[in-house]
Amino acid sequence: MHDILKAAGAGRGQSILIEGTAGMGRTMLLRRAMDQAGEHGLHLLSARARASEQDVEYSVAQQLMAGARTLLAGTAPDADGPGAWEAHLSCPAPYAAHPAPGSAAVHPLARLLSSGTPLMLAVDDLQWADTASLRCLGYLMARLENTPVAVVATVALGETPADPVLAEVLSSFRHRTLLRGLSAEDTARIAAEAFAAPDLAPDSAEAAPDPRFVEACRTATGGSPYLLEALFRQMRLHGLRPDAEAADRIGDLAPVEVADTLLPRYDRAYPGAEAVLQAVAVLEGSATTAVIARLLGLDALGAADVVDALVRAGALTGQDGVVRFARPVLRTAVLARVPPSRRDALHARAAQLLHESGAPAERVAAQLLRVRSTLGLHWTCTVLDTAAGEVMQRGDTEQARAYLHRGLEECEGACRGKLLRALGRIELAADPAAAVEHLRRALALEPDAAGRADIRLCTAHALQLLGRPEEAERVLLEGVAEARGAEEDAASVLRAERCLLRELNAVNTVVDAVVEADCAGAAEPLPPAATATPGERHTRLSLAALRSSRRGEERDRAVHQARQALQEEHVSLDWRIATRTVPLQVLARADELDLALSECRALLDRARAEGSRTLLTIAHSMRAEVRYRSGDVAGCLEDARAALEPAGASPSGHWSRTGQAMAAVVAALLETGELREANRALSDFGLDADVPEGAGFAALLFHRGRLRVACGHPQAGLADLLESGRRLAAAGQLNPSVLSWRSEAALVHAALGERDAALALVDEELDRARRWGGRRATGRALRAAGLLAKGLGGEEALREAVEVLEESAARLDLARALTDLGILMRKSSRLGEAREHLRRAQSLAEQCGAAVLAQTARQELLAAGARPRRPTEVGIDALTPTERRVALMAVAKFTNREIAAKMFVTQRTVELHLSRVYRKLAVTGRSGLAEYFARPESGSAGSDRPECAAEPAAWSGARAG
Repeated sequence: MHDILKAAGAGRGQSILIEGTAGMGRTMLLRRAMDQAGEHGLHLLSARARASEQDVEYSVAQQLMAGARTLLAGTAPDADGPGAWEAHLSCPAPYAAHPAPGSAAVHPLARLLSSGTPLMLAVDDLQWADTASLRCLGYLMARLENTPVAVVATVALGETPADPVLAEVLSSFRHRTLLRGLSAEDTARIAAEAFAAPDLAPDSAEAAPDPRFVEACRTATGGSPYLLEALFRQMRLHGLRPDAEAADRIGDLAPVEVADTLLPRYDRAYPGAEAVLQAVAVLEGSATTAVIARLLGLDALGAADVVDALVRAGALTGQDGVVRFARPVLRTAVLARVPPSRRDALHARAAQLLHESGAPAERVAAQLLRVRSTLGLHWTCTVLDTAAGEVMQRGDTEQARAYLHRGLEECEGACRGKLLRALGRIELAADPAAAVEHLRRALALEPDAAGRADIRLCTAHALQLLGRPEEAERVLLEGVAEARGAEEDAASVLRAERCLLRELNAVNTVVDAVVEADCAGAAEPLPPAATATPGERHTRLSLAALRSSRRGEERDRAVHQARQALQEEHVSLDWRIATRTVPLQVLARADELDLALSECRALLDRARAEGSRTLLTIAHSMRAEVRYRSGDVAGCLEDARAALEPAGASPSGHWSRTGQAMAAVVAALLETGELREANRALSDFGLDADVPEGAGFAALLFHRGRLRVACGHPQAGLADLLESGRRLAAAGQLNPSVLSWRSEAALVHAALGERDAALALVDEELDRARRWGGRRATGRALRAAGLLAKGLGGEEALREAVEVLEESAARLDLARALTDLGILMRKSSRLGEAREHLRRAQSLAEQCGAAVLAQTARQELLAAGARPRRPTEVGIDALTPTERRVALMAVAKFTNREIAAKMFVTQRTVELHLSRVYRKLAVTGRSGLAEYFARPESGSAGSDRPECAAEPAAWSGARAG
């Protein structure tokens, strides 16, 4: 623009047309050009064309003349009097042949050309100029050569009428520029200026808007400066800032001023445009030209013309036959401007039309959601139910719930029962309490025996998740009685599920012979010819595996049955949400930790795909336990906190999994030495005093007891440990692989001088652990026996504990046993062997993230005479300078021979260095080494003393766990 105005000021006439859709900043750019006119010695004459004045002759020319009168003073014939200017307004069309006009026949603007006065003629919205003014402008533009005149005009794309005079004038411009959307940098700059604090420079780093916010603004507005400013005004009205949080809310903001400005403008250019825009806004992704015409009652060709014009104007866009808004913010603004009653009627009409045309159920349901009144149409229930099923396939439970709730507003009778049943199933994924309510209402409306059995199954699982196992069993028991004789297959499924829940809840009450026979039969494997659903097979296999595990018998058989249960297809198991992890529990207790972790990952993936917050909580709780058993303290804490997140910090209405997750939190924080944080977590969930009844909270009592002992309250800790054992025993849970409460309580008994009680507990636990065959449980019991025994017996027990745990995946328990064995060796003055065990114990503890145990092992290592050059045995800080140098050369892809030559050592020495590097960094080979050094280096492990921990007691060895 600068160059064009400069050339005009130098006597080389110029003309430029600024083109762009509405809101793209044409007027703003024109004003900046007008501000520069004086810099180039140009006298400014400006005008703005208006659609309302398009039929007023010379309306634009007269605006220009308002600034030209002083320039023409004394050049017009005075004899003409006050009407002189009007008498000379006749100006020939620029494309018509005509004689050279005399002074009396030429418009005064034309006379300015011959006067040599430097001029800038600026016309905004040229498409609305009257024909007479257009002819004059064209006449001038045809004679710009070698004159000090610049003509700068703007025109709105898509709004130009089919006028040959206008077309000729537009084609006469020497230069044309098309305005496009603002870049991300420009958008960020405008946002920074709009939201800058008074004491903060817009270009400072603190004022910079969030990149996600910038991108969201560009998407919503298409980079239109006008729409951006309107959006920012709306944001300030709502107190929003240009941050990531606001980025998520931009789509909901509706600057009505945009619709108030643009809709009348479009409607003037294309009659019916406002109604078409309203229709497109209502139809959203279903707006085809045919549907728009039917919705508005318009002629199809007429509607197509308006749509085409709005596409050219940049308001709409068409792709694959579907019409959408080019700028989403315009859609929200249009919808906000539509009166509620009309909007309601349009959505209802749209739903009807889409249904009649065979549109997908989701599109029809989306319209029904926006209708506030009930329609009373017979097909709405089916459509909403179908749509809910479709979105559930994608894991969108929230949308499915919305569809079904809307359906309940429309439907009555059996149809209502069907929707309640579907809603209850979906609520299981997020809100079991709501699921119970809806399922009970559905049961009252369901006449079919098989359907009633299915509803009862869902209800029982919801009650189980809510920690109400007695109610769950009652619901299933009623279902068995109801289905017996009428629907034997359903009765069989209900019976098996009831027995599984009894086993899962560790119910050990006296029952009649019929119940015992039912459960015994349900636990038997199905014969090969039996026709059972995957769900029933999963239930029976899970029940059999859980029964063996619970009683601490036949470990190999239990593992085999759990593996078989996991192989059953889970598509039909959506309602069996409360028992999905039963096979995983069995595998974890049988020390099949790698398989259990793999299945936990698969279950988490499934939960995310299904959009099930409930299943996600269950899966995280289960993985937290498995990770703790395998010695992954950090992973355990991460999963446990993820499991507790949906529950909030309310002490009421604990889910059955809250106890499992809280137990994992306390266990992990014990290992890291964050005892105060562990106590705070218990307090936040109201679990620092009374604990809900049932064996489901036995693990929480177990780890809370350990916490109390660590904080110097052995009596309170022992009470928790014994209560944990009482609950498990009352429920018939005899397997020590569930919780090693006996060995933990035994160590506290011994410290309190109650040695006989301690020995009795340890002997019982060791006997049951050997009977089960689990290496972790056996190793833990042996470790406790070794700490209690005297002389050679203690050493033998500890060595056996290490030997047994070496063959398991329980790294943390192995580290404890090694520490205790190392301490015993140090006290026996076998310092070399002590250092070997303690050094390995420290390394394992650090790998597990058990800071307290690692610190204990290190202190004992120093007491045994070791002088470690590094404060840690794992990680980058554990490497010696030579090891680090070798590692870096290996990462640089030097061969062992090349490294040996550079360091003047043998290849064998290089191999030994690399082996130690691989062990300390926990990597496999050179590829793992390269990946490790590609990540940011981790610092050495810290081990601050716990704030509420008492001095380590003599009985505890390396901190009981």
